[in-house]
Amino acid sequence: MSLTRLRQPRPILSFKRVRVPVALFRQKRSASGQPSSQDLKSYDVVVVGSGCAGLSAAVVAAKYGLKVLVAEKSNYFGGTTAYSLGGAWIPVNKYQKVLGIEDNVQKADGYIRLVLEDLYNEKKVKAFLSSAPEMVEWMEANSAMQFAPMPIPDYHVAKEGASVGRTVSVEAFDGRLLGRQTLRDVRYTLQGFHAFGSMQARPWDIPMLTNPFGSWSNFHFATSKFVRYVFDVLRYGKGSELCNGNAIIGRLLHACKEAGVDLRKNSPVLRTVLDEKRRVSGVMIGLGDSDATEQIHVNRGVVLASGGFGRSKDARKYLPHDWSACPKHNVGDGNRIGIESGAVMPPPNPDNGIYAPLSLLSKKTKKGHQVWRYPHFSQDRAKPGAIIIGQDGRRFANESKPYQEFVRDMHAKGIEKAYLIADRPFLRKYGMGMGLPAPYPVRHFIRNGYIIEAPDLQTLAAKIGVPVNTLSQTVSNCNKYATEGKDPEFHRGENAYDLMLGDPNTGLPNPTLGLCVKAPFYALPLYPGNVSTVYGLSTDENAQCLDKEGKPVSGLYAVGLDQNSVMCGTYPGGGSSIGPAMTFGYRAGMHIAGEI
Repeated sequence: MSLTRLRQPRPILSFKRVRVPVALFRQKRSASGQPSSQDLKSYDVVVVGSGCAGLSAAVVAAKYGLKVLVAEKSNYFGGTTAYSLGGAWIPVNKYQKVLGIEDNVQKADGYIRLVLEDLYNEKKVKAFLSSAPEMVEWMEANSAMQFAPMPIPDYHVAKEGASVGRTVSVEAFDGRLLGRQTLRDVRYTLQGFHAFGSMQARPWDIPMLTNPFGSWSNFHFATSKFVRYVFDVLRYGKGSELCNGNAIIGRLLHACKEAGVDLRKNSPVLRTVLDEKRRVSGVMIGLGDSDATEQIHVNRGVVLASGGFGRSKDARKYLPHDWSACPKHNVGDGNRIGIESGAVMPPPNPDNGIYAPLSLLSKKTKKGHQVWRYPHFSQDRAKPGAIIIGQDGRRFANESKPYQEFVRDMHAKGIEKAYLIADRPFLRKYGMGMGLPAPYPVRHFIRNGYIIEAPDLQTLAAKIGVPVNTLSQTVSNCNKYATEGKDPEFHRGENAYDLMLGDPNTGLPNPTLGLCVKAPFYALPLYPGNVSTVYGLSTDENAQCLDKEGKPVSGLYAVGLDQNSVMCGTYPGGGSSIGPAMTFGYRAGMHIAGEI
């Protein structure tokens, strides 16, 4: 059913209204007592937030000659995208041909229909499928963006229309091109996605970095990268090679700067300003940590891209009570601002977040007690030798399962805490969560309790509070499955997605099943969590916010996690959040510029 035909639902959010300080204006005021639009600073477009969706809209609008402001609430640019692995799900992209894959819109549309079922919105899906590959080509032609192929299968491989290569990555970016200050302003990746504080790497670089003495080429690559990193830290205060989600942000920021976009951090948008016709004609922006505000006139449109509500306590009733790995500033500003401006949200999706199992590292810092969150997409749990158990000591799912589906299983079975079990060779070869593979040290993670170590399985079971005999039997069963190459319990390794994530060099018949036999043994606690929300404002195919009658709210757009996802909480393939985010950001920019 099209979202444009929905009636206004009952109030479904309880975001607290922001108390907006009295603005400190010195401009002339009109007869109404409000500043005259001629006296205000004016932009054609104001983008609220600086993730990939908002920056995509900003780049497009600016390239068509519009004056654009990006207002970022926090001290860093990048939003949730900066934390991500940076994949974008783009069906029928040009890089599939590089992989020898033939794809088409009809095939992709059929696949999406089967995944979404009753949630399928024809207008929005067709807009996504027509504009996603177009966005890729436009970005590469008009900005520093450079995508790359990834031979990753869709997540629902058994459904008709599933394909390979619909997920694209973004090439690493030389952050030095941003200049020292802008580079420093890019949000850091999550703990565990970098080494030595801020040295980033592409996924395919990791084998060389974890085996620097394996060959001359490995040694040269690893030492060159480390030497560059040392000089980067001395000059910039952080590593300058931006990878994964940071690469997307670096490339988009570079494009914004080239196009003349005004980039402001520590500038929260508090609310919109409506004219007498209820059109969005301006915004009120906070000025840093002070109570002062600034009113800005907006000629064309405001684009809400504030990152959803993953860290909002008021809106947590729309998500399971799990841990969230999204930035702490993602508290639903865009949804609140949209609702106050006349937009509505549809009924909640069956799943309102993108789920992933999380491990947690608790530390006392100068800023107080902090908890670092690490999402286990597939980096460790999908490797041969990983065994995940519940508190009863038994497996409950295929460890290689896509992260959204894996946590759904945790929710369905009431599992509030699980454990990733592995042995010493596994830890040193693949790492466990924030504990990186050899040669990087992991003892500090064992000392602080993040990774639990024991000399044998019996002691490990006692330490984590699971039945000793059950854990021993589970590990024994998994070792048998690895030797035989078959997992009769959960059929791990029987589909293309599992196999892609495995390791073909174990010498065992199934690349996803490995042995857990060499002491010491380790356990890493895992919790059901999310990395973002996907429940947002109702929009049309051009990302225009819709009111209670299904009509566009003039001058107001929502993209990324502030827009109710075109996938409605389902996850067809890797990057099913970033792909639509960039695509509808692109469409919003085009629509504001009058190009569609």
